[in-house]
Amino acid sequence: MGKLLTSTGTFTLGAVAGGLAAGVFLARRSRSTAEPLPELERVPHAPTDMRSILEIMEANPSDSQRVCVVGGGAFGTSMAYAASRNGHRVTMWMRDPEQAAAINASHRNPKKLSEYELPTNISATTDLASAVAGAVLIILALPCQMTPAWLAAHRDMIPPTTPLCVTSKGLYLPTKQLLSDAITDSLGRSQPLVFLSGPSFAAEIMQDFPTAVVVAGRELYLAVLVQRIMSNLHFRVYTSQDVIGVQLGGALKNPLAVGAGMISGLGFGVNTLSAAVTRSAAELTLLCTAMGGKAETIAGLAGFGDLMLTCTSSQSRNNRVG
Repeated sequence: MGKLLTSTGTFTLGAVAGGLAAGVFLARRSRSTAEPLPELERVPHAPTDMRSILEIMEANPSDSQRVCVVGGGAFGTSMAYAASRNGHRVTMWMRDPEQAAAINASHRNPKKLSEYELPTNISATTDLASAVAGAVLIILALPCQMTPAWLAAHRDMIPPTTPLCVTSKGLYLPTKQLLSDAITDSLGRSQPLVFLSGPSFAAEIMQDFPTAVVVAGRELYLAVLVQRIMSNLHFRVYTSQDVIGVQLGGALKNPLAVGAGMISGLGFGVNTLSAAVTRSAAELTLLCTAMGGKAETIAGLAGFGDLMLTCTSSQSRNNRVG
């Protein structure tokens, strides 16, 4: 039946059944026995400094790197946790000095997901310059509508060659743009940029529930860098170059999930919900391909995977709104 998940996150039903059983077994094994990540030959055009980082991580997967996470909310906390699981030194940047001090003192985020203890290799600060200094990756875990303005205000503190991994899902409403275009305009320069998306509730990441996401970058080596830093047996990262499709899948499933919530609220059953989710996936595919994305992206984690998550769980805010 083929692989459980391709680079774009597409799956087959037969592989899912076998993959679930294998996943239970693999989760009990040490990280050193995990399936190797893609070979460096996949990214021959990476700049010299980026290839050096990738080669070091390939030869010594236990060597730690510096990672910055911008945002002290629930998803920012879960991203910091996921990166820390591989031994990386993670610095969270946030505006609230009391929140940062609490994280450093108690290893818990007092505002979000406070029931989970954070590893000691996660620290917090309100000093952005120190947070990004030496970081090989900056993860932006800010609300979608705030991200371009925040980048415009702090562009001089962000090294222009450091990759940004954006976790926001949505379209930028003030200018009616994809977030990738709004970010490029706000920075006024070319910045290495990738987008992380897929079915991933923050609380479940913190509980080490097996989770799979996809990271898309126009330059594949940037997505591979995020994969190298964050992927493990509990949090698997797959790569893609379909930046448009990954963004649209994450953004456009939101109103469809509101409709799914309305179905539940009206008292309809699984027949109705299944029909709505299936037709929603078809609409997502048509719109994505019309805008330049790929149909297989919507068939994967960033599309159908995220749509299933938001349409079937009350943990989804959009679903609860409906």
